[in-house]
Amino acid sequence: MLSIIKRVLLFFIAMSVAACGPSALYNAAYKGDNEKVISLLVSGENINEKGHNGWTPLMIAAAEGHGDTVKILLGKGAEVNARNSSGRTALMYASHYGYTPIVQLLVLAGADVNAKDIDQKPALIAAALKGHSDTVSALLAAGADINITDKYKRTPLMTAATEGKDKTVEILVKAGADLNASDVDGETALITATSKGHKSSALTLISAGADVNAKTKGLNTALMLASGYGYAEIVQALIRKGAHVNEVNLDGWSALYVAKSNGHNDIVQMLEQNGATPLVVQPSVPLK
Repeated sequence: MLSIIKRVLLFFIAMSVAACGPSALYNAAYKGDNEKVISLLVSGENINEKGHNGWTPLMIAAAEGHGDTVKILLGKGAEVNARNSSGRTALMYASHYGYTPIVQLLVLAGADVNAKDIDQKPALIAAALKGHSDTVSALLAAGADINITDKYKRTPLMTAATEGKDKTVEILVKAGADLNASDVDGETALITATSKGHKSSALTLISAGADVNAKTKGLNTALMLASGYGYAEIVQALIRKGAHVNEVNLDGWSALYVAKSNGHNDIVQMLEQNGATPLVVQPSVPLK
């Protein structure tokens, strides 16, 4: 038989566990159990109560794609711009997962489309990262800043180009995104798309007028990268748009040098036909 002291201790432990766990309303929102959500709200449950890591019922409903639950919670006064411990809002989660109808519901309820989390990542970049083109369009229509940046100064266009999200790149280009914005390393959308071998995105950017001679902090150009990796179609497009064939980076490498070093003979021929000349001084750092 448990002593009175032990019973009291177990009671308080149980109460602490219950307090730390998700509320009944949170669980109902997580499951999309709308009848339960309504019942709990009628009984006086705190609609904006924050649970583990600051998540609210609205956040979890949005993250799980329960549009009707989101609508109910918003209609009952849920705080649309509430943030959790990561600084994220319901809109950021809906955007990350590409739940466009929920994004639109949240926007209509007054969601801040340009809010950023603790990593300075806004909803538009979250959507662009995953290539949710419909969500990107919805956010732009709602007034999202097309050139908003994260902590690395990457824009939605740069993010989409890095991930090879071709349709999203096209949408952002057509919507007027800054083609030549650069991140903390000096990389532009064209440079990063080229370095990752995302041909379609690179060609879209070249065709749209991106600066083909932009340089990173290491003085690398898109032409050097395309030549080194053997992306002949990108090399051809860059040259047609006026890429400088004899530029060298901080290591002393040129497009011709990296193409030759990697055995891309078709690109070597293309470069030479367009005025590329061998380096007079060989690079001090060997090609890796």
